[in-house]
Amino acid sequence: MGHEKSGYREYDGIYDSCSPWIPVPRNTDFTTYCLFQQQSWENAALVDSLTGGKLTFGELKTRVLSISSGLAQKGLKKGDVVMICMPNSIHWPLLFFGALHLGAILTTSNPLSTVNDISRQARDSKAAYLVTVPELWEKLKTLNLPLVLNDIDALGVRKPFGASLPLARLSELLEADPWSSPRVKIEESDTAVLLYSSGTTGPSKGVILTHLNCVAAVNQMDGLPRPLGDVPIVGIIIPLFHVMGLIGVCSNALRSGAQLVIFPNFDLELMLGAIQRYRITHMGLVPPILVLLAKSLLVEKYDLSSMQLIGYGAAPAGDVTGVSKRLKNVILRQGYGMTETGASAVIVREGDYDFANKYNSCGHLCCYLQAQIVDVSTGKPLPPNQEGELWLRGLNIMAGYLNNEKATAETIDKDGWLHTGDLAKIDENGFVYIVDRLKELIKYKGFQVAPSELESVLLNHPEITDTAVIPFPDEEAGEIPVAFVVKRAGSNLTEADVMQFVADRVSPYKKVRKVVFISSIPKLESGKLLRRDLKKLLTSPTSKL
Repeated sequence: MGHEKSGYREYDGIYDSCSPWIPVPRNTDFTTYCLFQQQSWENAALVDSLTGGKLTFGELKTRVLSISSGLAQKGLKKGDVVMICMPNSIHWPLLFFGALHLGAILTTSNPLSTVNDISRQARDSKAAYLVTVPELWEKLKTLNLPLVLNDIDALGVRKPFGASLPLARLSELLEADPWSSPRVKIEESDTAVLLYSSGTTGPSKGVILTHLNCVAAVNQMDGLPRPLGDVPIVGIIIPLFHVMGLIGVCSNALRSGAQLVIFPNFDLELMLGAIQRYRITHMGLVPPILVLLAKSLLVEKYDLSSMQLIGYGAAPAGDVTGVSKRLKNVILRQGYGMTETGASAVIVREGDYDFANKYNSCGHLCCYLQAQIVDVSTGKPLPPNQEGELWLRGLNIMAGYLNNEKATAETIDKDGWLHTGDLAKIDENGFVYIVDRLKELIKYKGFQVAPSELESVLLNHPEITDTAVIPFPDEEAGEIPVAFVVKRAGSNLTEADVMQFVADRVSPYKKVRKVVFISSIPKLESGKLLRRDLKKLLTSPTSKL
């Protein structure tokens, strides 16, 4: 017996996706899938948010083929690993897709990471080439990799580079004949990208995503109904080295023929100005930026009436009513995914936005996925409305972790289920609710307390601009919730005020027991909280707890 609305099958405990099925293109490489479709050659494809420099789809496609041709002449071949380490720019997608079109494997790195971390990734991935910008050369030259230099700014002006000649410059690659780009046979099972997990709960691991994984991840988002007028104008401020920036926003937008406005980095006022200037309609944002949109006075200075939809994920955002009140006509669409799912796994469908935001659901399973909710004690699957670990299986699930059979076996079982490590439930209508990371739950006197729930409560306080909640060992209770709080400038908020505010809104066992005021909350660029850094603060010799 099954449950039609939830997709739950009583006989085996599996939830089937109830999202409309979208045929997935088979035996196609990711570059062809994203770029060589029916997009109008005359329409703008990529726009630099700072200068207004732009490329049409015709220029994008031709330049990708030129880069592919030029890199082949320089010796790049199928299976070579290319590391991209540079900030967002309109040339980032060109270099990515140009190398990928040759069958190369792309690994992306955060340019703000330490040299040691970047070197570790280069060694682990066996990177054969490095793509970067002149500004980062001094930092990265110790990698001793053949260099592909992005030496052109957003307006097409060549940047000076005084060091020894690189293997290739973008300015030279673009002079190659686009029609001599070799035709490389790429299988859908071939590795497309190696994206390294954030490492917030342990060492960073290389996530292997095949061409089919990437195609499926975009296709199940691309087929969703969208509240669009003409050509959507999508702003991307999420770093392109991150799975959500690269696959969830950039690849998805280009595939659908949207205009992509690329921000080199985050600055709230520059972002607001660009929304006004370019009439941006869609953006993917991380929760810390949502908090700023809800609370910053700068928002009132700009015309944001063009905005239609804001997608968010990467971390629980809690109550988004503050953004809804300010941007009354903007749809807020939550989603859930991981690097291991190619960004997408759960997303809110058209018509469900109000319900999902009211009850903090991240939507329904995407169409290629099945799920189980598994009791963490017994390992048995659970029916609707019961909390357990979320397991996922489908076309967009990673092939495994690079050079790490142990971690792969611990994460993907023999039946192909990805054990997400997230506590979740699915209701009788198929809505998915992410409670928290299993490893981050606070065990207070036998009760389980979700940090994200307390963070959502705290962010509703008008004098709190940011917060994070972590466990702290306690002899009597086992663990207690400790809140790190960033106060609004000029606030006289006290520890007692904060604890009382929470106590008035939660069950007694969920109350915050300690408060630490802090100037900023440590986070990754994706918005993920670095809880381990906060734990170090609590255990440092200078801690007062």
